[in-house]
Parts: sequence; C-alpha cells; structure tokens
Amino acid sequence: MSRRMAGVENDVIVLSDSEDSSDDSEEFDDDDIGPLTFIVPYTKRFRIPVEVARITGIDETLKVRIANRQNVETKHDVRAETNKNSIKYVVKGWAKWLKDNNIQEGDHCKFQYFEDICVFFLAGVIR
Repeated sequence: MSRRMAGVENDVIVLSDSEDSSDDSEEFDDDDIGPLTFIVPYTKRFRIPVEVARITGIDETLKVRIANRQNVETKHDVRAETNKNSIKYVVKGWAKWLKDNNIQEGDHCKFQYFEDICVFFLAGVIR
C-alpha cells in the first residue's frame, strides 16, 4: 500500500531542508495511489521528514536505497537528527551522491518511491 501527503496535488511532495519548514502540520493517508513522488531541492543534506521515514520504513531500518537514472542503486545509512521540536532523518553520503550523479546547485531531484521494492528512483532532474 502506498501513501501520500493529504491535500497535495498529483501526489508530489516537496521536501525542504529549511530549518523553518513546518512538516509537523502535514499528515499522510492510506490511499493506494501508486508510487510516492518527491521533489528534493539541491542541498548538501537530504533530510527526510519523520512522516516520510515512517511510511517508507526508514525510521526502523536507518537505511535507504537510492537508484540513479542509469538504475545504479546505492545504499545509504540514515541517522535520526533532532530539528527544533521534530526529528529528521539525514541520508549519509548525500553530497557525494549528488556529485557522482552530476546534480548541481539550482537543480531539483524528482524521486519516486516504490514501496514494494523499498527504493527511491531518480525519475529526473529539473534544471
């Protein structure tokens, strides 16, 4: 079963690394809607909100698998980090992954998460 952020059109979630973002107000529902889509602005740190970590199982495994556009998969450790009154899950090795995949400042990564195989696929780069 896939999940989405309630009230978000086209099942797209923009994940922000901003210290001021208020992810706590968002909720997820249990609709079976296909893969979750994430737009991640270029940043040296990929911090996953707790709600996303819960529905993807990252909060329990502290691991994430990411596949680039050539379908080359890498495995990354994740660490829980307190951010004001909430927790974020930081993907280790993110800056190197960006460099290895020619992702540059100003780019946005479009990922699709497939629950049945537990992988974030890089569906495209928006420049």
